[in-house]
Amino acid sequence: MYKITKHDKIIVPVALMGIIIFVCSLIDIYLGIGTLIGGVAVFFGWPALKELHAPFEGTKEEPPSFLDTTVLQGNFHIPHNLPIPYAVLDIRGHILMYNQKFAEVFSDIEDAKQSIDKLLKQSGAGETTLIQVAEKYFEGALDHCDVIEENGAVGTVLTMTLVDATKKQQLAKLLEDQQTVVSMIFLDNYEEVVDNLDESRWPILSALIDRKLNQLAQDVDGVIRKLEKDRYFFLVKKGKLSQLKEKKFDILNDIREISVGDHIPVTISMGIGIGGNSLDVAMQNAKAAIDLALGRGGDQVVVKEGESFVFYGGKAGEMGRNARIRARVKADALWELIGESSGILVMGHKNGDLDSMGSCMGICAIARAMDKRCNIVMDEVGVGIRRLWDKMLASGNYQNLTIKTSDALKMMDAKTLVIIVDTHRKSMVESPQVLEVAKRIVLFDHHRKSTDAIDQAVLVYHEAYASSTAELITEMIQHIGKKVKLSNIEADALLAGITVDTKNFCVKTGAITFEAAAFLRRNGADSIRVRLLFQNDMDAYKAKASAVKDAELFMGNIAISVCPANVENSTLTAAQAADELMNVTGIKASFVCCKVGDTVYISARSFGEINVQRIMERLGGGGHLTVSGAQLQGVVLEEAKEKIRHAIQEYLKEEA
Repeated sequence: MYKITKHDKIIVPVALMGIIIFVCSLIDIYLGIGTLIGGVAVFFGWPALKELHAPFEGTKEEPPSFLDTTVLQGNFHIPHNLPIPYAVLDIRGHILMYNQKFAEVFSDIEDAKQSIDKLLKQSGAGETTLIQVAEKYFEGALDHCDVIEENGAVGTVLTMTLVDATKKQQLAKLLEDQQTVVSMIFLDNYEEVVDNLDESRWPILSALIDRKLNQLAQDVDGVIRKLEKDRYFFLVKKGKLSQLKEKKFDILNDIREISVGDHIPVTISMGIGIGGNSLDVAMQNAKAAIDLALGRGGDQVVVKEGESFVFYGGKAGEMGRNARIRARVKADALWELIGESSGILVMGHKNGDLDSMGSCMGICAIARAMDKRCNIVMDEVGVGIRRLWDKMLASGNYQNLTIKTSDALKMMDAKTLVIIVDTHRKSMVESPQVLEVAKRIVLFDHHRKSTDAIDQAVLVYHEAYASSTAELITEMIQHIGKKVKLSNIEADALLAGITVDTKNFCVKTGAITFEAAAFLRRNGADSIRVRLLFQNDMDAYKAKASAVKDAELFMGNIAISVCPANVENSTLTAAQAADELMNVTGIKASFVCCKVGDTVYISARSFGEINVQRIMERLGGGGHLTVSGAQLQGVVLEEAKEKIRHAIQEYLKEEA
């Protein structure tokens, strides 16, 4: 395309004028002379007229743009005696010029690029942003500045100023480090330890524990006081807390290694609360942290600051303390609450399993003994309980037992008692709407406590030591006594719940577990009927075998696999495949995924050396030390496997 130059702008009008004068001369010589005189007058007088000419009102002239930065550098100078670091940048962040103070901060100007990029993202209109250069801190700011040349051309540059804030940051850090951190320490299993120890050795054990804890306080310039035989109060400065974090709170191992003969290892739990400048907030955080630590089975440290929790330890199994006494107290309280209620609604977790459904049926049996109306809130019958559900319908006694969320909301009033079983997480209940409306809530669960626990319950029986929630409900029934009569289906459902969560009484079983199973057997449960509830069809069995066959080894001793989704109960099949992989020599943990709809379900298993609960918590799940799971939304299976690998690596890095 032809482009008109400045030279052309002169030649073209002169040529046109010459043609016009020539034509006019041919017509009349006097006309040609007049045209010539007029043309000369216009040619030389136009610049003067243009200067005198004012633009009409309402017209807008676009200022010429400033593009040549070399012109700026040649005509604009920064006073080198400015007391603060100062630089001029173009709109892209490239340095055009700077003063001596700026050069002292950045010995190599290329090093300023990272700071400039941060300011470009976060600073504007003079707003300050804290940046760090080597060991110094600066409050930096960028501001826009228009530069006008003598010819009227306008350009925009950025001015960058830095104010030394190192002393200010050091003072702020010092004040933060001086904050008092409140900690509560519990001996998880002190009573069980002394019960198995000769009485003459009790003082020795107590003295060794006190010595270890006093040494802990001395190492970090803290203060510790013994409140009871198994409880301590610990104060320390926040700045010293980092020393304990760096050592991964090795006091957990020190206490566990105390030896005064053959006895159960002592474990401790520590709840640490950080409350800024408020001791009251720090105390409340410490209480919440110790409750969470104990709810997760003990032998761990939980640090709470604001709404965040950080976990350390958690290598030991759950400890049960005075289980039978607590069960009797909880049973009496439950009986009283049911008696005061106008009706009972019971619900488990989403995609209910046999433990969840069996626990619900146990609660219905207790309510029936008191002539109280009881319904199970269930919007859909999950595939994990399909066989049990078919048996319930075939018996003809449970047609109206379950109701949907919409019907449950209609029948609720201020005296309706809502009982949650087999979960303590708000996001996992079958019907969050019912939970939100409920005024009186009772909670039964055996999973390790998570940070999003239901906190408005009037009665909580949350025991991480228990094998299953069905075991806890069976304890309730035993302590209530002969008033509760279980049908064969209800006894089978409770026994199936215990069986599925203990992997046929191989995992997390204690004396109370077998006592509960024996009680159910005496009340009509049949192990053969229960076994039939776990049968798989041929497609499911092949899918499980395929998941085992295709498992890949990660880091040499961790199995990761995928269960085919073309089976009816792929989530249960995936869990069974994870169990099967633990039978392979050398496998310390197994993770099996399956995709149902838009959700990837993960089943995780171990023998305790690897804490799969902490790995699954990184993916939004939870569970127990040896049995856990998680759900991932909107990801494909390969992405889920990569997330599992990343979570495992993070966990092992923390444990190293």
